[in-house]
Amino acid sequence: MQDVQNKAMITYQGNLLYFQENHPELYNKIGLLSQAIEMGQYKENYSLEYKNGYFDVLDLNSGHYLYGASSTDLAKKATDDITFDKTNGVIETFYNFSFDEKAVELAQESDPTESQFVLTAPVVSYVSNLLPKQTSTMKEIYKFIFFGVGLGIHLGEIDKKAKAYMYLVIEDNLEIFRLSLFTTDYVSLANDSELFFSIMDDEATFKNTFDQFYHLSFIRNNYLKYSVFYPEYRKKITDIQNFIITQTSLTYPHNKLLLKNITVLDSIEKEYPFFDISHHYNETPFSSYPVILVAAGPSLVKEIQWLQKNAKHAIIVALFMTLPILEEYGIEAHIVVHIDENMDIINRTIARLKNKQYLQNSYFFLAPSIQCDTFLQLTKKENIYLLEDRTRYRFNKGFLETYSVGELTYTLTLLWDVHELYLLGLDLALDAQTKQTHASGHNSANGKSKLQKADESDSLSLRESELEIKGNFSQTVPTTPLFDMSRRLIDTFGGKYIQTHQKVYNLNHGAYFIHTTPTHAKDVDLTSSQIITETILHKIQKFFTQNASAIMDIDEKEALKERVEDTLKKKQRIQEFAQQKMPTMSQFHNYFSTLGEELIASPSQHFNELAQVYIIYLENIGGYIGDFFNTQNIKNPKKHIKKFQKILISQFLKIADKYLESLEKINKK
Repeated sequence: MQDVQNKAMITYQGNLLYFQENHPELYNKIGLLSQAIEMGQYKENYSLEYKNGYFDVLDLNSGHYLYGASSTDLAKKATDDITFDKTNGVIETFYNFSFDEKAVELAQESDPTESQFVLTAPVVSYVSNLLPKQTSTMKEIYKFIFFGVGLGIHLGEIDKKAKAYMYLVIEDNLEIFRLSLFTTDYVSLANDSELFFSIMDDEATFKNTFDQFYHLSFIRNNYLKYSVFYPEYRKKITDIQNFIITQTSLTYPHNKLLLKNITVLDSIEKEYPFFDISHHYNETPFSSYPVILVAAGPSLVKEIQWLQKNAKHAIIVALFMTLPILEEYGIEAHIVVHIDENMDIINRTIARLKNKQYLQNSYFFLAPSIQCDTFLQLTKKENIYLLEDRTRYRFNKGFLETYSVGELTYTLTLLWDVHELYLLGLDLALDAQTKQTHASGHNSANGKSKLQKADESDSLSLRESELEIKGNFSQTVPTTPLFDMSRRLIDTFGGKYIQTHQKVYNLNHGAYFIHTTPTHAKDVDLTSSQIITETILHKIQKFFTQNASAIMDIDEKEALKERVEDTLKKKQRIQEFAQQKMPTMSQFHNYFSTLGEELIASPSQHFNELAQVYIIYLENIGGYIGDFFNTQNIKNPKKHIKKFQKILISQFLKIADKYLESLEKINKK
């Protein structure tokens, strides 16, 4: 027994030293808990016990054991359940698209900005034809997730079999995890694998840790193997599926980002002014008046009578898609914000406006990736201001990278130093009764009667899966992964940008937002505030004009030339890759990985647009390429290397050539 205790203590001390050197934040968590226990400030709930040749954990409150049987035998059973097939105990990270020969031929003849499938179809089709038609088996397990640790005994046993390159270890009970440091040699586990830990993390930290695990060596993301220790942790599989389907590579594919860059350059060439969002303003015209941010969620129509009553006594900052509803109720939108490049939606929304003069005096804030000239039928050019979201061409003016216009507009109002902000229609949730996503009358209003709860499905859809989150006025509200992406960003931006003198009131019946005050609209009366006059609006316009510029700075112009040089350099590396002779799969994998690292390298702290396009493209095809490299029993793999090499080179060059064409056009001017 003494030997067992000595070994456990040696293991504990070794683990502590490892965490101190490699995971300092987790080390501090463990240290604080240990200190609280020693000082009697924390009463232990669990006790580590050794009996009948194995370790177990006694719940001191219930008297029950965590394992209740040999933890060693249970670890071996968990190991037996681990397989190398692609169907059991696995999270897929890519959509299994398929393309026939005609679709591939069409893709090869199409412009790379037309669809994400133009550049992915040739790769996906070729890989699909190579893989065995029956259930196939992986050569190796690249990434593995442990949902729950317990005493961690199964971690070492599974590692002997899986030999994964990376492990993500998830445990919500810090006290139990601390006990695992006596029984599990994390140091040995880290010798041959990279370890990521999510221990007693909040949602945001959990997601951040997963993102680090996911993005490192993303070509190895094709299948994530896992083991579940606690049955209740299966919900975390849904959380991770949510994190995966909301990755930028799936929500904003490479072709859209490439087209965005081209359109932004066009907007710069047409000399639209860019508003400076690089800092938080103080004491602006917005500081003295209440502001209502109007979005198109279900709460807009629910509280439209309140908005009608109070609209003249507040500055109205409205999302573009709300305009037909606001016009119908005679509500003036002083400032309009829009960032979605979908011109069909823009044109349909404009067509629904009965009076195009309705917005002649409104100020528009648009993403430069929109065809801005379209809005000249609604307002004057001098009333249009641009702000960048994913690109950095006017980097001295700052940028806001968001998922949707809702959280961008929310952040914009905070930067303008709005002291008193009311959120209406920014539900980011479904209507509890109708399951509608937007207010009736909105272009995207959609009844969600066919929504499937996340825990009833093996996979998630951005728009068709239903999740439960904390509600603003109720304990929970239903939402979708797409809305939940924005909800998390609103919480992040609120913490980053809200200053102590700024108050935000959430009037919606949808999601709860951190840093805001849930407030029923009926309890708010703004009619005693001053009516918003033309004089006030002129002050706002002056503020906008003083902080906007249509002319690129010298260093911004110089960066355009540097982009050309970087694109030519990346193009040269692609052509060098084309000349490489790679007789084995291993050589092909190494050369391809090296090329990928060079394509996604950022050439400057000020810009990385082309690198981002390549990152997203490689993530779009990464699952398929990883599958190609990591599938057993591919017949004659060597003969396919040259063909695969040729396909990849063609796609890489199409991206570079398309981007270079736009850069050279604006540089000539």
